[in-house]
Amino acid sequence: MKPLKEAIRDELANRFGLEGTALVFLAGGREDSDGVVFTANKDGRKLVFKISQASDEEHVKNVLEFAHYLGSCGIRISSPIKNESGNIYETAKDGDTLYIATLMEYIEGANPDVSELQNNPKLVYDWGRLTGKMHKAAKKYPVWKNVCESDERFGFEAEIDSFIKMAPNDFIKSKWLEMKERMRALPINRDTYGFIHNDNHQMNIIATEKDIAVIDFDCAECHFFATDILLPVQGLLFDVTGGMMSPITKPDVLKEFYRHFLEGYRTENDLDDFWLGQLGVFLEYRRLLLYTVLQGWLTNDKGAEEAFLNMIEKPCVLSVEME
Repeated sequence: MKPLKEAIRDELANRFGLEGTALVFLAGGREDSDGVVFTANKDGRKLVFKISQASDEEHVKNVLEFAHYLGSCGIRISSPIKNESGNIYETAKDGDTLYIATLMEYIEGANPDVSELQNNPKLVYDWGRLTGKMHKAAKKYPVWKNVCESDERFGFEAEIDSFIKMAPNDFIKSKWLEMKERMRALPINRDTYGFIHNDNHQMNIIATEKDIAVIDFDCAECHFFATDILLPVQGLLFDVTGGMMSPITKPDVLKEFYRHFLEGYRTENDLDDFWLGQLGVFLEYRRLLLYTVLQGWLTNDKGAEEAFLNMIEKPCVLSVEME
């Protein structure tokens, strides 16, 4: 993101009843970040204050409204908090740059590591249940085809179109075009598709021994529910089982994860078994996405780039059918 000026920080903080100089840096603020995150104290509560750089205020507004809706349903997420003006976000401009600020509850806990994903079935069950709660609530939310009313495309189409523009070469562009047609062939209705978190991996959940919460709705989008079911195994696919940058070598680990995750998910929401057979397609989608957005890293790591390309050319089979 563009460097944040103190005057912009202070102006936005003031609109939430905060002192800019009292904010404590937490994360972000790098060139490759979408925003900068601070902690703040207000009325004895520890809160999170985030300032993001945005190009589409309508999209951000609708994402924040959806997150606020989930919080109002009693779902444990980092829900935006309204300020005294009744707003869940505030904006400020620095030249042509638009900044959007939000205030959220601070959630105690930590991101689980891949060891916990393999050895803590309660955590995985709770994560599945929380994801099911989000999808169940999304089925009742009026926005479900695309985040922005000004765009008639389904959300995945708009997302893919943005990645086609970012594609670093013709091969990746052709793969995105193929993926778009594969996604169009999938059944789209209120039981399969809606407003989802869309970045539901382990770095975006906060866990304690008793509780679990989902944070960071910056990527929230209207998409297939199966996307939020594939993403929880991203860490395992990278670091334990293979599947992201190399063939799958430990399918039993993935199957065991999904046994607990889906048991929790199905206590809150029902998704037809057909979609378990489609998770390989959503893995291909995620692999293409990461290759497209991580070019800054991959151009400096030719081994990783080659590994990604090999798996894009010859994707592995992901099978998680349950008995």
